[in-house]
Amino acid sequence: MTEHKLEKYLKKEFIPPTSPASLTPVIISDSKGRYLENQCTTAFEKNIKWWYKSGQTSSQGLAWLKNNLASKIGHLDNISLYVWLGTCDLTSYDRSSKLVSLRPNPEEEVQTVINNFRDIKELLSAYPICKLTFLEIPIFSIFEWNKSHDHPSPNQFKNQDDSLIVNIIEINQQIRQLNNLVHVGSPAFSLDIYHSVACKSKNSRKRPRDLYNFNLYIDGIHPKINLSKVWLRKISNRIRTDCW
Repeated sequence: MTEHKLEKYLKKEFIPPTSPASLTPVIISDSKGRYLENQCTTAFEKNIKWWYKSGQTSSQGLAWLKNNLASKIGHLDNISLYVWLGTCDLTSYDRSSKLVSLRPNPEEEVQTVINNFRDIKELLSAYPICKLTFLEIPIFSIFEWNKSHDHPSPNQFKNQDDSLIVNIIEINQQIRQLNNLVHVGSPAFSLDIYHSVACKSKNSRKRPRDLYNFNLYIDGIHPKINLSKVWLRKISNRIRTDCW
């Protein structure tokens, strides 16, 4: 998509339910969640609860849920939990340089993410009235992140981007399978940055990363305002179905 297409999507009217919700919507996430929460303006959107932490991996999210889920459900009553984790599992972050790189064995990280999601599913099974949905991981760019943080030669990370994309696609395929088991679904966030012009190009040297419009991100990872609003709207559509 382009900024224009995002704006066109946002012109579609969202009609919130008028009856009380049967479940409280909760999203557990890494820092992506903060960018979406910042765009919450309506009463419907402000009813969404956000449990996010910058840099949070699926393992850290699982550990947090094990320690806090019972008390949170006790406070909020029954919830519809949306798990938006996995972005930070595939990359390493150097706090001193603020640069990101692909982990040495990304295929193993993919399996770790899926195992953690299965454990979260098992954890939620103790609360049969609650719902669980795994949200797909948006494609993001190591190259764009490092470029925005002044790496002297960011082009070396383009190959890492291509490998990263393959592994994100694999996780998202597994997420769809997990969601299908309980008859729920996730927005395909990566389609919102899919670059159809590049897709139609006859350039034989086209690489996976060229299919995505990373200009819709602030820094290759975090969405700009319009993209944040679109993702929030798409999650809201899901919540309207799940919680009423």
